[in-house]
Amino acid sequence: MPSMWLTRGVGLIGLALLASCGGSTSPYGGGGGGGGGGACTPTASKVCMTTGLTFSPTNLTVSVGTTVTWQNGSTTTHTVTSATGSTQTFNSGNVGASGMFTQMFNTQGTYHYYCMFHGQDGNPPTGMSGTITVQ
Repeated sequence: MPSMWLTRGVGLIGLALLASCGGSTSPYGGGGGGGGGGACTPTASKVCMTTGLTFSPTNLTVSVGTTVTWQNGSTTTHTVTSATGSTQTFNSGNVGASGMFTQMFNTQGTYHYYCMFHGQDGNPPTGMSGTITVQ
């Protein structure tokens, strides 16, 4: 019987520790919580910043009114910065390991963006860059 209580106690402690490991959702990223450059899985409205200095996916198509989230899945600091001439300007500031940045897109169009550390501004930008197409 004591081993059953010990097993449950260890399990509850593990759950409490897991619950306390939240990631930062600050618009300026940061490494608060989440530990390291945790894995990132792209979705229909989420772009990952990878260890290969790329955005994944590079091109994302969303509907008007969608909020896109960028998550840093690497240990390298990145930015998500709108390219010159963009209809909508945005800049995440520094997004550290496991950090996130969100941006809502309310107008149809094509939005180019890049990382200020690993890409170059332009229309379209080069290096670590991507495109959001809003339909």
